Amino acid sequence: MPVSTTVLFASPQREIASLIEDRLDRSVESSIVVGFATPGGMDLVGAPLRRRPATLKCLIIGAATFPAFEMMDELLSVGVPKDRLFVHLGHTFKTGTPKNPFARFHPMLHSKIYYMELEGGQACAFIGSHNATVFALDGMNGEASVMLEGDRNEPQFRQVRQYIDEARGQATAYDSSLKDAYAWWWREYLDGLRAEVKIPSDWQIKRTILIFAQAAPQDRPRNNEALYFELPAGIQIDNLKTEVHLFLFNSLPPNPEAALASRSGASASYVCQTLGADNERGNRMLAADWHVDNATRPTLLYVPSGTFSPSTNPNMQQVRAKITAYGSGTLDYAFERQRAGWDPVFAEEEAAKTDRPTLQSDRARLEAYAGRSGPPHWTLVKGLSPRKGEAVERDEQALRLAAPDSGSFILVSLRQRRMT
Repeated sequence: MPVSTTVLFASPQREIASLIEDRLDRSVESSIVVGFATPGGMDLVGAPLRRRPATLKCLIIGAATFPAFEMMDELLSVGVPKDRLFVHLGHTFKTGTPKNPFARFHPMLHSKIYYMELEGGQACAFIGSHNATVFALDGMNGEASVMLEGDRNEPQFRQVRQYIDEARGQATAYDSSLKDAYAWWWREYLDGLRAEVKIPSDWQIKRTILIFAQAAPQDRPRNNEALYFELPAGIQIDNLKTEVHLFLFNSLPPNPEAALASRSGASASYVCQTLGADNERGNRMLAADWHVDNATRPTLLYVPSGTFSPSTNPNMQQVRAKITAYGSGTLDYAFERQRAGWDPVFAEEEAAKTDRPTLQSDRARLEAYAGRSGPPHWTLVKGLSPRKGEAVERDEQALRLAAPDSGSFILVSLRQRRMT
């Protein structure tokens, strides 16, 4: 009789704990290989094993929490032979560095196989993505597995047994006295993985005014010359500290985002130091060698007399800066305050449509719901937004008028970093 295959993922969330428990209860011999285990998941698969401990041929775990290893001790206490439990510690190599002498983020056992031999020479195997955790087995994670059923001598089951034997050969026998070491090794893996996430942490909080302007090829400022331009009123400028990065193009890009993206191809760029800012627009005459005309499509213009008479627009402030260096360097700019966290954006439906049953044990319920009085309504997350209630810039409103999506070619960046 050929092996029958049942697909167990008509939807990403589907409970299979009851199917596995049923086959374990009916098995004459069972083997389990999982990449990760938690106490709740161990409780779900462990319930039939505690009732019939002698039927477990082998349990191989790649990684687990410390409480999950305590559940392995519980299996030993109810009669599971010690030579049936294994831990697969993966692979690593020596790094040659004193801080982390071994590679923490390393290849590991990631298999998920639940294999049972039944009476009458039959066999059943669950193969897929379900680790021994409550969220996987009780249908809260998005998982995908298939169930194979048929004669144990069919080639598919021989290959499953061969794989389990190989995994057991690579694993080490479980030692209860080392469960803190096993949990530590898993934490080291997580720390190594965290290092691989590489969220940029090299940003410097520093306000920088960016000016993108077109200029004739002969119009190029020199060091110590003065530049005049205007910014939206209310933007806070720290005189003599805030830098101005001026980018000149023979032909200005079509919009601020394009100018920002093509700044490395500017015809010329400069670093300037602010000399002063006047929110009251009180300067009728001021010393300037250059001025930026029209923030909508800025043009850098030379002031032959060295004295400029501005006609400052309402709600704008007057700013002067001094050219201090040629070339602004290779910098990346950010226009939002650094975020401490992000909040989920929920789908419109009240809760995710899952085939989640009532959890099957107090231990599992404790793990999954962390003391809640009842099951939560798990809601599908469709995006992430900046965490509400975080501190904002005092001049947040004015800064929106100098952001890339404002249409202005004169921008104010809040953070910068060197590009790699």
